[in-house]
Amino acid sequence: MIGSIVNHPLFGRGLVTELRKARRDAAVHFDNGIRAVVPVSILSVLRPGEELAPSPQPAAPIPPRTPEQESRFAARRTIEALRYGIVPHQRIRDLSAGLEAERTSLERAFEEVERSGGEVRVILGEYGAGKSHFFELAAQEALSHNFLVATTNLDLREVPPNRPQRIYNALIRNLRYPDAHGAEEGGSLAMLFDRVLGRPAVYAQVIERLGGSIFHSALHNYELMRSEPGEALDLLLDWIAGEKVFITAVRAAAAAPHKEFPIRALSQMTTAADQYCHLLSGWGWIARQAGYAGLAVLLDESEHYSLLNVRGQERADNFFKGLIYTALAARPDCRIKAGQLAHHHLHAHSFLAAERSDLLVMFAVTPSASTFDYRRWLDDDQIVPLQHKLSAGALTDLLGRLQAMHEQAYGYERRVGIEEISSGLRACLDGELINLRQTIRLATQIYDLCYAHPDYPALHAIAELRGAMFGET
Repeated sequence: MIGSIVNHPLFGRGLVTELRKARRDAAVHFDNGIRAVVPVSILSVLRPGEELAPSPQPAAPIPPRTPEQESRFAARRTIEALRYGIVPHQRIRDLSAGLEAERTSLERAFEEVERSGGEVRVILGEYGAGKSHFFELAAQEALSHNFLVATTNLDLREVPPNRPQRIYNALIRNLRYPDAHGAEEGGSLAMLFDRVLGRPAVYAQVIERLGGSIFHSALHNYELMRSEPGEALDLLLDWIAGEKVFITAVRAAAAAPHKEFPIRALSQMTTAADQYCHLLSGWGWIARQAGYAGLAVLLDESEHYSLLNVRGQERADNFFKGLIYTALAARPDCRIKAGQLAHHHLHAHSFLAAERSDLLVMFAVTPSASTFDYRRWLDDDQIVPLQHKLSAGALTDLLGRLQAMHEQAYGYERRVGIEEISSGLRACLDGELINLRQTIRLATQIYDLCYAHPDYPALHAIAELRGAMFGET
């Protein structure tokens, strides 16, 4: 499709210059001067001789921004997100405070994966306490420690906790690599395959251990097909990523004979926890052989478990317990035994593909919600409660960084009384009248007021806040 003339319903006619994300997105240079990455599904390829109405004249070129302007726009986008209590991913490390104990536990988890081959963490926090914030921080820390990182948010519609196939598919579609040069290089196993195939000694080691398995079939077919990207290769990658595909179509598209390199269907049954734990442990082990530290699997919003019926919770229990077992099975202190896990009644798999899984598994859990019984399977040091309170120093430091970013975004300098703001917000936070997300929103709104009204004192904003929260006059 590269080089094709296409039509977009909004931007008009353009030229496809690049395909991304397993050919699902296309980079297009439109006739009106716009360059954009758009879904391939909304483009129509123009047939020879087909013409559209003349495209509008290209707009005058916009002069490039200076580095100072780029920094200001980046800071402004961050402030816009903070008004909703959301910290953008690229600012997670800059705007994290009071997480020393949690980060220490995370560091120990990385070391345990290196030592024994797997570890588990359950992150506890009420709504607004910063679970998603910490999860993204954990993902970035894992990437910096050379892990592949696969994350997903559980929900009842798209990624239910009792549907292993959907969870696995969402994890692979959100796969990130520590050595990727852009977001478009993630979202599939292709980069891991390329790394393995580019190292003959590693490939030989994988085949010696996993020869004849689904991993061998996927790698060998990818090796034969990767030189000619197209629908056949996309179909192969979709199959191994857990997409819903016709297995006969995958077999027909594969380059290697199916009898020698079997391509088996991936189950959509809720009982297939063993198959998907087997796959995740295999990719973790292969990642380790290829020079990565392993695979970090992060499951956010596990509280959706509480919305399942009894049978659904039993299936989710089995999958979550299977993930914990897969991560910890190589350790002598693993509380779960293989016989306690249910296998797929039609095509049973071992939960571990190799002797080690090299998996770090993390769950985010809301304590007040009815959730899976993780305490039966884990030790206390594997359960990490998020602190909903910040020390005076940590909050003052965070507010100082927020103020500096606000000043950078709007190009001003003004002393707004960070200590006073910190004291007022901490009183509300300690009284459990607001959570951390609301603290960030309120601080940003106070800075907005002080910027918009230069004669408005920050102390007045804090007095109004205390009046509303505590009834003070």
